Amino acid sequence: MARLLPFVLKGFYSQLQIKHRWVWEQTRIMNSGGGIRVTWRLATILFAAAILFLLTAWGGLEYYTAQSSFCGGSCHTMTEQYEAWKSNYHHKNNNPDGMQADCVDCHFLPGDKHSLKAKYEGLRHLAAYLYNPNAPLPIRPIIEDGACLQAGCHNREKLGRVEIEYTEKVRFKHEVHFSDQALNGHRITCDTCHFKTTEEKHFEVPTEICYLCHLKLEKPTLDRAEMSECCSNSDVQKITFASRPAIDFNQGASRCDICHTIPVTSLQSQLQVGDETTTKKPITHQTIQESNVACESCHFEVVKGGGEIDTGNVVSNGCLTCHNRSQTLLATAGDKTLMHDKHVPDKADCFDCHSVIEHKNRTDHLDFVRNDCQLCHVDQHKYQKLLLAGIPVDGETSGTPHLMYEVNTNCMACHLKKTLSRGHDVRTASGDTCAACHTDQHIQMLDDWKALLGKEVAGAEEVEAEAINLLAELRANLDKEQLDQVKAMMAKGKKLLNIVRVGNGVHNKKYAISILDGAFGNFEDTIELLEGTRTDE
Repeated sequence: MARLLPFVLKGFYSQLQIKHRWVWEQTRIMNSGGGIRVTWRLATILFAAAILFLLTAWGGLEYYTAQSSFCGGSCHTMTEQYEAWKSNYHHKNNNPDGMQADCVDCHFLPGDKHSLKAKYEGLRHLAAYLYNPNAPLPIRPIIEDGACLQAGCHNREKLGRVEIEYTEKVRFKHEVHFSDQALNGHRITCDTCHFKTTEEKHFEVPTEICYLCHLKLEKPTLDRAEMSECCSNSDVQKITFASRPAIDFNQGASRCDICHTIPVTSLQSQLQVGDETTTKKPITHQTIQESNVACESCHFEVVKGGGEIDTGNVVSNGCLTCHNRSQTLLATAGDKTLMHDKHVPDKADCFDCHSVIEHKNRTDHLDFVRNDCQLCHVDQHKYQKLLLAGIPVDGETSGTPHLMYEVNTNCMACHLKKTLSRGHDVRTASGDTCAACHTDQHIQMLDDWKALLGKEVAGAEEVEAEAINLLAELRANLDKEQLDQVKAMMAKGKKLLNIVRVGNGVHNKKYAISILDGAFGNFEDTIELLEGTRTDE
């Protein structure tokens, strides 16, 4: 037995090892799912299959999410845009070539539409929607020019040459707008003009965007006009707005024939184009254009608004709607070059900054001129303002503001009485309006001031007449230097006299008297100089 014990123990140990291996193997098989033995080969196959599955799923997901039907059919926030796109010529059913530009074709550059960047953009919008489904959806996305002008879409050269009928009366070419100098030296992009503005259309070109560039200029008034000789008679002059900082429908970006075809029909009912019974030529828009007659002569008030920039006030944040409240920012708001260089590439909407300009013909072409005194009576009541505010006439003549001016009293506080002047009601001042604020003793004050200043003006006019008569008598005795000196003194004296005579000295009696003293001085100095040239015969 002693001899067999080692062999028995050895056999028992072997059985334990076999049992242990069997348990371990069963446990491994059970942990691996039971019944299948996992090997490196099987693991490799399973890994490859998983990768293939994920790639297939990614491809399917990529294809599905790149469809326009996904954007509009699955994401209800884009329903309006999707429905508008289906009626747009970018849909295959609405153009003769049957070509279709899907959402990703326009909203991403050709190399980006299947990239992770594109998916990130989509996930970003999804996250924003999930965060707040009721948040307003921005309708002004960035559409790069490269997307519009990519191969198979719009050809820059061909598109530039085609004349497009924008409206029944307006034609248009892209060519000039492709230039880097299109916007007063600044480049514009496709979506500067083409963008979504209404529910029905996916995007469009609103007329207001055309007006903002072509008609954003100062309104023409007669003080901005130049006078040029007309016809063969040099005494006859015509108004022109050439080379003036105003809307000029005859030249520049506001020229009518950039958009409109100049009519060839006669403007005269008694003469017609092609009438062989007379040698007279009828007046047409073309003959007027050839004669360089200002279009504003007839088409004057066809533009409303100046496209002004609102930098911010109590009712509008202006620049501060998008930017932080920075004084440095607002200080640069007037830098036109800087503003366009920063905002146009970043796709800011022009109307985020500019007010809208209207352009249409008026049915009434007289009332707006009749009601706007400044068109003909340029800078009216400037002498009244000079007297009231005590504005210096020159370095030698100055005064102090009237007490009424100091307390912000304006014209309508005193000019309340209606009087008839040349068939029109005109508001004038009277003693009663003085007494309304002051006392009954002030009723006579206005008439007293008028009488006093009337005598002073009459006295200055007498001295002026004396100087004029003396100049006519002794002009031959004057050399050129003396004559120039006399003319300068007479002109200054007349200017000072007109300030009081036209501006009505009662607007500032003390200052008016001081101004008249200056007029007296110039006339008397003129008389003294002229008398000094008198020779004894």
